[in-house]
Amino acid sequence: MNRAILFTLFFSLLLAIGVAEVALRIANISYPEFNRLDSRLGWTPRPGVEGIYAFEGRTYLRINSQGFRDVDHEVAKPEGVLRVAVLGDSFTEAREVPLPDTYWKVMEREFSACLAASERRAEVLGFAVNGYGTAQQLMVLEDSVWRYEPDLVVLAFFTGNDLWNNSFDLEGHSDRPYMVLRDSELVPDPRSTKGLHFTVKRVWSDIKHGLFNTLRTAQLGRQAYKRVRTWAEHRDTTVLEQLLAGLNGALYREPQDEVWHDAWEITEAMIGAMRDTVSDHGADFWLVTLSNPVQVHPNRALRARIAAELGVADLVYPDRHLSSFAKAEGISVVTLVDPLRAYAEVHNTGLHGSGDFAGGHWNSQGHKVTGDLLTRRLCAAYGS
Repeated sequence: MNRAILFTLFFSLLLAIGVAEVALRIANISYPEFNRLDSRLGWTPRPGVEGIYAFEGRTYLRINSQGFRDVDHEVAKPEGVLRVAVLGDSFTEAREVPLPDTYWKVMEREFSACLAASERRAEVLGFAVNGYGTAQQLMVLEDSVWRYEPDLVVLAFFTGNDLWNNSFDLEGHSDRPYMVLRDSELVPDPRSTKGLHFTVKRVWSDIKHGLFNTLRTAQLGRQAYKRVRTWAEHRDTTVLEQLLAGLNGALYREPQDEVWHDAWEITEAMIGAMRDTVSDHGADFWLVTLSNPVQVHPNRALRARIAAELGVADLVYPDRHLSSFAKAEGISVVTLVDPLRAYAEVHNTGLHGSGDFAGGHWNSQGHKVTGDLLTRRLCAAYGS
């Protein structure tokens, strides 16, 4: 093959990529990398990035100027506004549904209606980030929340993995910051200290993803690959397999060894520290425990079978544990698993996943029911 032919092929390829890039921009199609590595928090969303998120659904996602999935908010709290700051992980960030459908935006609208008689309105600010554990949420509280002067801080605790996320021994994520107790004081876990290796990794990641985020053809190619791989991996999985995936029976019983005992102790200490700092800032603090798919599946017999597979009496131990802890510590707690499960049974509907996928995050109905439940509690507490 002579040089002229090679040049023609190369030029034709560049032209095709260029045309595809223009077409994708005109059609507003992009699948960017939304997160970046962060030396303090492990990772954070990229401020200002927007594009399509297509996993467990398809939504157009925007990250605000502060680096969270929410609209931008004025820093100074407007007159007559009751502000609620919500901390959480992917269940609260909720990339799977449009922003107006998230439970905390449902809550904002309905709570505002409740407050209207007193000429007030609610403003709910989202500070949730996918994958965050309680240590990271405590850091977000310290770093980002207080400038907005919230009246109420809600910690949305996902029992499916938050406890796991709080233990280096159970999870050992290379990027996540962990905490440990030393003489009853919370201190950073030295095993999660970020060094030169993380710095090099972060710089390389910024370069790689910065280039990737400018090439929509590369984004489209990766998205197509992920869709095919996910279909191939999960096309034959049963509902039972979907619900059992990633479950650890140790979560659903009293801690049996030192590692799980420490995980609970560290988690409780971090929740207590969050309560204390919120109180010091003159705001209220609520702990809300969410649901995981196996807990609220509408088929009671299937839930019982899964509990038997895990060797436990039921699937709500972590919720009971956190509720008992919160009440003993004087923390306002809302446990959602029972009313969500009751709703799913009565309406014979799944609140997690969609179509033939029973696992994963809340769908729009799950968010709507959760928003309604929390609004009732908010109206009872602040509506007069």
